[in-house]
Amino acid sequence: MIRKIFLSLILPLFLFSQTNTQEPVKLIKPEDQENKQTEVVINNNSLKAVEKQTIEKTKETKSEEQKQIELQNKLLDSVIENINNESLLEASDNEKDYKKQLTLLSNKITINKRANNSLAVTRDELKVIYLKEKRLYEQTLKNIIKGKREFRERQYFVNLLENSIEKMKKTSLEKYEAIYEEHKDYSNYISEDLTKNYINVYNQRHTQVFVLEYLKENISKFRKSNFFVDEFNLKYFVKKIDEIQGVSFISNLTSYHFKFSIGELVVVIFIIAFFRLLNLKIISLLATFIAKVFVQRKNTKDEDDDTDEIRAYLKESINTPMIYALYLLAIQISIYILIKDPILIEKVIPWINTIYMALLTWGLYAILNNSINYYAQNLLEKYPNVRKEMIVFILRIIKIVLILLVILFLFSQLGIDIKAIAASLGVGGIAIALASKDTLTNFFGSLSIMTDNSFSQGDWIKSGDIEGTVVDIRMRTTRIRTFDNAMITVPNSQLANTHIMNWSKRRIGRRIQMKIGITYESKMDDIVQLREDIYEMLINHTGIATSKNAQLTSTRKFEAIKREDLQGVKRTLLVYIDEFGPSSVNILVYCFSRSPDWEEWLTVKEDVLVKISELTKKNNCEFAYPTQALWLKK
Repeated sequence: MIRKIFLSLILPLFLFSQTNTQEPVKLIKPEDQENKQTEVVINNNSLKAVEKQTIEKTKETKSEEQKQIELQNKLLDSVIENINNESLLEASDNEKDYKKQLTLLSNKITINKRANNSLAVTRDELKVIYLKEKRLYEQTLKNIIKGKREFRERQYFVNLLENSIEKMKKTSLEKYEAIYEEHKDYSNYISEDLTKNYINVYNQRHTQVFVLEYLKENISKFRKSNFFVDEFNLKYFVKKIDEIQGVSFISNLTSYHFKFSIGELVVVIFIIAFFRLLNLKIISLLATFIAKVFVQRKNTKDEDDDTDEIRAYLKESINTPMIYALYLLAIQISIYILIKDPILIEKVIPWINTIYMALLTWGLYAILNNSINYYAQNLLEKYPNVRKEMIVFILRIIKIVLILLVILFLFSQLGIDIKAIAASLGVGGIAIALASKDTLTNFFGSLSIMTDNSFSQGDWIKSGDIEGTVVDIRMRTTRIRTFDNAMITVPNSQLANTHIMNWSKRRIGRRIQMKIGITYESKMDDIVQLREDIYEMLINHTGIATSKNAQLTSTRKFEAIKREDLQGVKRTLLVYIDEFGPSSVNILVYCFSRSPDWEEWLTVKEDVLVKISELTKKNNCEFAYPTQALWLKK
């Protein structure tokens, strides 16, 4: 048993490790090859593997056979090198020239058939075979490179090479061989062209088949083997399950009616259950491990707390996308097992690849979003002037850009020409712009609001009949919560083009204004003293903004705009006997509370009113109320 395993696994490694060929390819040499320099261009435009050999009648130590083997090995090394460095894809694909040549030859064949010129027909048919096989060889090598880029399985390359070899051998050269033998010694130009075309077709076919067979036997030269993809073949388990006695009959029925066998169904269920187990038990641990790898612990306790928080949001960001990615992988493997139609698989795979791309984008965006939310809070605490609306706005733009990238990736997977779509937008863009005029207007309105800093999230604003607290500034609209707890959605273009009263754009000062009426029966000296006491009380009040407790840092720089007005600082304090009213002497009190907050403003105002009442009693004054004196004249 061990011997069989050794022979089946180890021996092929030694057999396929032979990189050099030991036998020459059978080629036809032109009769005049010994007297001139010959150039044999092999395979395609981009490979440019050119064999040049000048044969002179001199004594050489190596035989002709050995020299041909050396040339073959150089050719194989060149092909492998060009596949690995992907230089074949850099060459332009002359599809138009190829079709033009075929059309020209087809017309010549038709004309010569009508003229019963069979020799010329044969000559041109050989040229057509030469061009088609050359084209097939070029496309095969390019498909190998594309398959490498797409990480295709080993069987894909085997099938590709076998199909190409089969197509080359499909057209037999036996019927042309007799004509070649008959006319190879003739000196007319048609016979000479026929002979040349036959030799080119014969040598090209044998050389290309030799190269393709070598590539099929040495796939590891340009594609590294993967044990789980190439050796761990799930089809083997399907076959073993279907061969179980009693199951084979049911498998045949299901295969005929439902296009899948019992073995395939069992393996698919096993795969789904396996990945379900991974999602339940492994993914959370894997996400934790990744978070620990990328975020290392610090030295201090506070830094350790930050590290734990970062790890938590990193795990939260990648956990869900990884779970869906595993389920998608299970679905993809199941599709390969259940679906036999390669054309249908080719149609499904681009969508699966796009979903993978979307999941990757989701994970990256989640990490970016959580990172910004985490660090932005610290940034806002450190720099209060940084606007959180701008951070949210940038995040939304990034989200839209990522979605567009996923859509473009889907188009590329489906083979849709993105350049053609971009070119068509030149004409269709006008119609789209007209149709989305309001949307674009609102978008630029949001940019205007952001740049002008008219209001921010949480501000109390009034615009026309709308008054309330700004909830959110979005790309198209702004949402405002009114004081009766209703939500109003306003287009940004409307807010950008109308006046806005922003009550929150004040740093220090909310106005307190009142008139205190004192009766005429009070003495004027007492009223003057009351005014002075009120002023003294206000200027020493901790809740009233004054030049003592509401100072701005001084600067020597030129100020184009007064900082008090720009930042919303008011500290005016006025207390004067203002007027003689109909029934009272009025004292004007005009000041500002230090806090613009409404509740704190009410508290300060209440305290001021209480203290004014106490000062009025202290100075033997009384508050006046509307009275009217009637004098009756007798």
